Amino acid sequence: MSFVVTGHTGESTLSRMLSTTEYEKALLKAHRQHAGVYRRVAEQLGVDPSYVSRVATGSRKAAQVRRALLDELHRIQRPLR
Repeated sequence: MSFVVTGHTGESTLSRMLSTTEYEKALLKAHRQHAGVYRRVAEQLGVDPSYVSRVATGSRKAAQVRRALLDELHRIQRPLR
């Protein structure tokens, strides 16, 4: 199943339709190509951007990295609303 998160209306509809975990996965997937997200999160946490990428894609598990990544994505999305 694939999702596209688009703007405020799409995000609101999507978040109402999906559980928090599914919504977070869709948000991570939608923003995977967003320039600089992994680099900024990696710098914040003192880890390699490739590690942040692996957490985002699910090949690694790290709650702190996942939370920081989601926080950054939410921060970016706010101005788009």
